[in-house]
Amino acid sequence: MDIGTIDGPFYPLEGILMKRSLYMATLVLVGIVLTVVTDHARQQRVDLELHDVAENLYMLSNASPEGMGGGGNTAIFVTSSGVVLVDTKINGYGQDILAEVAGITDRPVTTIINTHNHYDHSGGNVEFPDTVDFVVHENARAQMARASCEPVTNCDAFKGENAKYLPETTYADQLTLFSGSDQIDLYHFGRGHTDGDTFVVFRGVRTVHTGDMFARKGLPFIDAVNGNGSATEFGSTLQKAVAGISGVDTVIPGHATAVHTWSDFVDSSGFYNDIVTKAQQANAAGQSVEDFVRSYQRPSEYSDFEVEEGRLTSVAGYVFEGR
Repeated sequence: MDIGTIDGPFYPLEGILMKRSLYMATLVLVGIVLTVVTDHARQQRVDLELHDVAENLYMLSNASPEGMGGGGNTAIFVTSSGVVLVDTKINGYGQDILAEVAGITDRPVTTIINTHNHYDHSGGNVEFPDTVDFVVHENARAQMARASCEPVTNCDAFKGENAKYLPETTYADQLTLFSGSDQIDLYHFGRGHTDGDTFVVFRGVRTVHTGDMFARKGLPFIDAVNGNGSATEFGSTLQKAVAGISGVDTVIPGHATAVHTWSDFVDSSGFYNDIVTKAQQANAAGQSVEDFVRSYQRPSEYSDFEVEEGRLTSVAGYVFEGR
């Protein structure tokens, strides 16, 4: 992207206003595009693919890596007392998920954990029996109960008679469900993708579902408008997760179509925090967001992480604003 440069450390007022206007227009355009894309994704039907992750643990992903498809990855965990799901994709996929569960076990779905409130991770909640124990971070529950929802907050789904699907089990910092080989530990380390992101650790099989705190090897979408997420805090939240979660080898990412490793997640923290540091330095030096995006060079150690220009512009813009 090249919308012109302003030389020297002292910028004319007109130049500042012009670049600010262009930047804000870009963010508005990104929001419009996001709304169109999410509406389209809600209408799409894609095939799902089941991955055997570990003993009694499976990942249900989209068969195609293109676009949003059916939504985020669903974890299926068979416990001694029933099936635990993590995330339920876009509305309309509940029966697809149940069909996959039925192919694995005849035990019922008893618990659904949502890594956060977005429609592509909690859309199928209302397609399950209301006897299911829905579990989320307390901030995610508040987001689900909001009055206004667009573009990605999934609160419309829980209004009227469907208010019975609002989660009753919430937590603040950490929560343990079940015990022994069935143990699941839930962690919230702070703001990031939203203000209510949960890391779900399947303790006995050394696996974590990261939700969209690690969606894929690339830059995250940060819901800093409706979801109270934070680009500046996203990096520190990743660092806290890396330090605070132990005994994990395998990662179920939020959207990638393949299972990842713990070292991939650690690298995602280094990759993102490198960008935040460089963006903050560019801002302190008087550069514009556009200057930073044009000059950014991805470190060679993160060569397998995608840097999409629009996503980099969005993240850097929030960092420049301290959001």
